[in-house]
Amino acid sequence: MIQGDLRLERQGNALIVHSKHNARWVGALVGGFALYLIWRIYGIGIPNQSVVALVAHWFGLMIGVMFVGIGVFLSMPREVTTTFDLRSHLVVHDVRTYVFAEIAGLRLNEYRGEDYSYMPVMTLLNGETRWLGTANGSYLICSMTIEAICAVTGLQKLGVAR
Repeated sequence: MIQGDLRLERQGNALIVHSKHNARWVGALVGGFALYLIWRIYGIGIPNQSVVALVAHWFGLMIGVMFVGIGVFLSMPREVTTTFDLRSHLVVHDVRTYVFAEIAGLRLNEYRGEDYSYMPVMTLLNGETRWLGTANGSYLICSMTIEAICAVTGLQKLGVAR
């Protein structure tokens, strides 16, 4: 499991939740594999014996280019910052602003693909959710973060969604 860097910070009347993706090495690994694959296939040269060999050659190059793109995407930094303004009862999440009255509460979403992996989310009254993290984390870390935010802001803790 890749743990996101989830931390709380108090600045005056604001509670700030920072989450930064810390697994950029996966992108470098995938991109490096792709470049090696392209180098090996391109170094073979274009086959002129049969159509099947030609199709396999170009298909291999396309797969390599696709993996380079995936590696670049995974290497890009991802950060989510959510600010709970206690004085004006506003929440600034990335570029959107929400009033406390629009928020149903905070909860943990359990990730089905990996046991004991959770994502802290803010649930709005219309049913939509906003991630407070960039990667799934352990129950203890995510639950303590949700409890601390709810204790300071007065928002409701909704539990765990499966």
